[in-house]
Amino acid sequence: MTAATPDCGSEADRRPWYHHVEEGLLVLLVGALLLLAFGQILLRNFLGVTWVWSEPLVRHLVLWSSFLGALIATRDNRHIRIDAALRLLQPRLRLIATAVGNVISATVCLLLAPLAARFVLDEYNYGGSAFLSLPRWTLLLVFPVVFCGMGLRFAGHGVAQLRNAVCRQSPGN
Repeated sequence: MTAATPDCGSEADRRPWYHHVEEGLLVLLVGALLLLAFGQILLRNFLGVTWVWSEPLVRHLVLWSSFLGALIATRDNRHIRIDAALRLLQPRLRLIATAVGNVISATVCLLLAPLAARFVLDEYNYGGSAFLSLPRWTLLLVFPVVFCGMGLRFAGHGVAQLRNAVCRQSPGN
């Protein structure tokens, strides 16, 4: 009698819960964006009606969707990068160059995060609403949150790549 191999689940099941939250939120945002934009077009063209608040909301949905998409792309290491010169390097040097690029990206993002937080705080202190009596500062929270998240993810990728580069150099590898 042979032992059955346990079902470990799919790759998606083994990911942390917050990955599912990020992706679900992105689907929700893009879905709302599409429905709102399409509904606005139909209302304007067929009924001559427009919702004053819909266009600013669509703009903010685009902003939030793009930033959340960038956070997910950073998580999966699928972000836009200029890598034409990297292809010319040997694997170990490519790994080091990519790690340095990730550390630089982490530094930039982690420098932008407190600046973005200050921007949100200034908007909070200034007051004012964007649309539908929604405070303007709440719509800007995406900036510090995503810059901090991207910075931490870039740093994690950079450290892992540097560790891999060092391990490749050590004897027996």
